[in-house]
Amino acid sequence: MILLGKIVLGVAGVALAGALCSGGFVHVNVIEKGGEGRHIEVIAPAMIAPLAIRVVPIAVRLASPTLDPDARCGLTQAESQLRARLPVIHAALAGLRDADDFTLVEVDAPGEHVQVAKSGASIIVDVNGPEAIVHVSAPIRALAGTINQLAAGANEPLNR
Repeated sequence: MILLGKIVLGVAGVALAGALCSGGFVHVNVIEKGGEGRHIEVIAPAMIAPLAIRVVPIAVRLASPTLDPDARCGLTQAESQLRARLPVIHAALAGLRDADDFTLVEVDAPGEHVQVAKSGASIIVDVNGPEAIVHVSAPIRALAGTINQLAAGANEPLNR
């Protein structure tokens, strides 16, 4: 019986890990150029981004009971602006998903280089600035879910 329990737990763990990872990963890599030369790298399942959008305003409200409930970290204005533009955003993301790889934006300035590109099923942002080198990669599918959740607001159910 104990062996059966271990097998069931193992299968459930693999299924949960598979579900979390099915949406891809968000990769953030920051290398500080000066100072202490800190290096921060985070690789997380993209599925948690819409959840974070929902939880952060609630956590801030709990940490600051005197915070105006309507302010919610300044997200209220962003939510209403996004709601009005959701059809255009969804169309753009669908177009990006179907497009071949390409560079959306590339900026070269003295001491700075910024590139935003579509690569595979992800949007990649690379910045080489005077203070840090930053790389962010996020699946387009996860961006859509995160934007939906931000537009819905923290009081709405999760969009999936």
